[in-house]
Amino acid sequence: MSYQNYNIFALQGDNQTSDADVCETLGLDPSLAGTPAINEAAISKMHRKNYDGYLNKGIDPEEALRRADSLADAT
Repeated sequence: MSYQNYNIFALQGDNQTSDADVCETLGLDPSLAGTPAINEAAISKMHRKNYDGYLNKGIDPEEALRRADSLADAT
């Protein structure tokens, strides 16, 4: 399949990471590949994973959310 990669890595010059790779790695809908929507979906998925990870480390929910938000905002 040939399409433009819109994932944040490709946009920053990484020609090794395809949108299909990002979809597969994060378990995203493959129809996001080749669309700008891939980044919002990836950020949202990672936000949830980060939040859950912080909770699993025993961090209180409010702080976990603050940290996950901070990482998502930085992206």
